[in-house]
Amino acid sequence: MSISSHYQDEQQQRLSKSVRLVFLLSFLFMVLFARLIYIQVIQGQLNIRLSQENGMQYHVIKASRGLILDRNGKVLARNRPSYSIYVLPYKMKSRSMTVGNLCKIRDSQGQPVFDSTELTDLLHRAQWRRFDPTRLKEDVSLDIVSVIEEHSMELPGISIETESRREYPLGSAAFHVLGYMSEIPETQFDSLKKDGYHYGDMIGKAGVEKEYEKKLKGKDGQEYIEVNAYGKSLGPIKTMPRIEPVAGDNITLGIDGDLQKVASDSFPAVFKGAVVALDPRTGEVLVMFSSPSVDPNIFSQATSLRAKSWATVSLDPSQPLNNRATCGTYPPGSTFKLITGVAGLASGKLTADSRMPVACRGAFRFGARLAHCWKLDGHGYLDLIGAEKQSCDIYFYQVGLRLGDELINKYASVFNLGEPTGIDFPAERSGWLSGEAEYNKRFKKRGWVWTKGLDMDLAIGQAQLTTPIQLANMAGALGNGTTLFRPHLLKESKSFDGTVTQENKPVVIRTLGLDPALIATMHKAMLEVTGGGGTGGRAKVPGIPVGGKTGSAENPQGEKTHALFAGCAPVDSPTIAIAVVAENAGHGGTIAAPIAGAVLRYYFANNPEGKKIVQDIASDPEMVKKYGKDMSGSQ
Repeated sequence: MSISSHYQDEQQQRLSKSVRLVFLLSFLFMVLFARLIYIQVIQGQLNIRLSQENGMQYHVIKASRGLILDRNGKVLARNRPSYSIYVLPYKMKSRSMTVGNLCKIRDSQGQPVFDSTELTDLLHRAQWRRFDPTRLKEDVSLDIVSVIEEHSMELPGISIETESRREYPLGSAAFHVLGYMSEIPETQFDSLKKDGYHYGDMIGKAGVEKEYEKKLKGKDGQEYIEVNAYGKSLGPIKTMPRIEPVAGDNITLGIDGDLQKVASDSFPAVFKGAVVALDPRTGEVLVMFSSPSVDPNIFSQATSLRAKSWATVSLDPSQPLNNRATCGTYPPGSTFKLITGVAGLASGKLTADSRMPVACRGAFRFGARLAHCWKLDGHGYLDLIGAEKQSCDIYFYQVGLRLGDELINKYASVFNLGEPTGIDFPAERSGWLSGEAEYNKRFKKRGWVWTKGLDMDLAIGQAQLTTPIQLANMAGALGNGTTLFRPHLLKESKSFDGTVTQENKPVVIRTLGLDPALIATMHKAMLEVTGGGGTGGRAKVPGIPVGGKTGSAENPQGEKTHALFAGCAPVDSPTIAIAVVAENAGHGGTIAAPIAGAVLRYYFANNPEGKKIVQDIASDPEMVKKYGKDMSGSQ
């Protein structure tokens, strides 16, 4: 080999080594560069947060939820302190280690506080929101809190938060009006985050809690706290900005808590139905009770217990979550005869003394149909007031044929029957006023058409659907004689410093525009219903002229009729109107009237305004003379 070729070989070897060295250095540089990108870009958010929070931690200060009070200042919904265990996933060193350490914790009975499978699943799902605290266990006892604090060094990322839980002193008596609270579902959290909600927050799910969620919620505050290497709080950092929480508004309802309890206690537990009472001078709702009911406190239990309770309630065939006061639709039965009477008097086709051509002998033939009265041996010849008092079907069958559906429904609409009342409540159904046009439209697919005979059913309240709150409002408007008000629950709301933020004033749905003489006739008829020999005698109140109307509405889903009562007192200047519906319970005078009577008697014996009315009437000789011995206080 020549010297020249040997030299070339050495040069090539040196070049090869240099190239390999360059490639090696380039590779190392690329690895280093990739690592920097991973640390600074891919994991940049995490590392920045770790750097910033190495000695401090952002902390949400929960706002206190507003109280719900009754009209007399009695607490209907309040808050109680509660401790919950949270995890901040990005601070965990090892998921398996965290699971193992938490599963060692036992309660006072020696039982494990955590289930390893459930806990593993929670921690796995928490990783999807690793910068948001996730609740692992709620409403734990103080001894468990102490154990967590003592072992904080072994539980990085685990913290204890003090929260509040809703408590409802009246329990099931006020469930449907107040509603309940539940944790925000994960699927809804992102849409609610912009409104100031945090992961794991509770939110109103029904009733007043839902309707006035924005007022009750308040506004959370924030602070920065000093933490050690294990995440244990060392207290707030005074040099860092702190935003104080703003408590939610306290809201006062028109509900009378004591009267609500009376309605609940008086309603037989074996029946489904509702009781609604309101002030016909303003529309303020005094009572809203629905049966069967649920204790709302079960929704403030820990998750596992709450889930079991929810399963039981939601699968109950009696549907206890259904608020029958605003969403239950029922044929009004004979309570509707008040509207039929108003229609007859207002149109001039009836007077107080009007008698029908055919006397009541227990049945009435119209074409091929033989329609029966509830009293099989009949009532004989009656005038309008007597027919209202005895609730004679045969009389009102003939009135229905005389008036027709359009005229009857005209005055049903005056009292807003078949339409939502507009109450400040999350759910309300409208009901339905039947009649030729509506009937033919509704049953077109079945091939059914309106016939003249259906005017008979319309006149006695068997062809339409109404809600209990509509019936109470109807009775109240007929009592005051001039105005139908929109029912409302909220009386006023106040901020934490006592400033009134909202005050509900009476809202008129419509003025009745009825002749005072007509109203006086109807008052006399309503008073006769609860007087001696009337069907509603069990709603009587000593010393008070109670006016009302019973009803027994036929029900295709049950053997017994629905029992109804609608009335007001004092009949010609009412301060309370009431409606009671008991499903498949029998006669209104037997079942519904006694429930109404219990509520009315308590109101006039215990409510300050009610007691004053009793005293004023008893001391007025003209009133005693006008209404007779009932004003002396005897039954």
